[in-house]
Amino acid sequence: MSAISGFPSKLRVRTHEPMDRHTSFGVGGPADYWVEVRSLDALRLALETADRLGIPRTIMGHGTNSLVADSGIDGLVIYNRYVDFAANAADEIVRVASGHSMARLAGRCARLGLGGMSFAIGVPGTVGGAIYGNAGAFGSDIAAVLKSARVWRRSHEVEALASDFDFDYRRSNLHDDATGPVVLAASFRVQPADPAALRRELLALARRRRATQPLGKNAGSFFMNPDGDYAGRLIEASGLKGHELGGAFVSPVHANFLSASPGGTARDVLDLAIAVRERVAETTGVRLTPEVRLLGRWNSHARALFT
Repeated sequence: MSAISGFPSKLRVRTHEPMDRHTSFGVGGPADYWVEVRSLDALRLALETADRLGIPRTIMGHGTNSLVADSGIDGLVIYNRYVDFAANAADEIVRVASGHSMARLAGRCARLGLGGMSFAIGVPGTVGGAIYGNAGAFGSDIAAVLKSARVWRRSHEVEALASDFDFDYRRSNLHDDATGPVVLAASFRVQPADPAALRRELLALARRRRATQPLGKNAGSFFMNPDGDYAGRLIEASGLKGHELGGAFVSPVHANFLSASPGGTARDVLDLAIAVRERVAETTGVRLTPEVRLLGRWNSHARALFT
């Protein structure tokens, strides 16, 4: 690839950055190029530069819904730490940058007495990723609260209404857009509420999450829930709760959480996911769909997770 001198000096791009430092699985090989951005201008510059150089670009938030290949990622990984926040209580809107934590957003809204975002305490990622995958928890999701979002589409930006994203369960039409759109910021609808009541709600939801979801090196729910059922129940019914394979295991706490063991690799997690999916299909007739994204230089073996 071209020398690092092709990037503007203000971006402070690093080469061969180990991605196991930046994903919740704690596995994955290096990115060719890596940069952390903390402002809208820096995010735009990183996107413009990748497009100008003709190299792939990958936006990374908290790395909570991604499995990076052991051989790493082509091109530029943009580590999004653009976290601006503004609340307009009169208009019942909060405007949030795409790198802002969803869980922190829930807390900020609660302190300001703005209801409607408490579910976000159960979403481990950032605003941009949450919109991309219509993230949700505790009976609500992005589609229920989003008003609009600013989206980068190569040579231009648009303020897209929530209806423009064609939201479905854990999905938006951003998945299918070959232009590589990127969420820059979003506006959410909120309602006046009692701050003390919201804080109590958040504490109750956080306790519920800790009691039912495991800690460790995982990406949250690995598979989407099929219609009328739960992936975790199907995996457990197939006798796989706590199952180990190589350097990865199915959580003994929640069967839809796959984790990397100490010393485990991304390939170990992938092999376990494929084995789980095949066993569930054999046992129940249901083919589970991954919720976790595969990023980087995967070989053809990875296709078994989707066929």
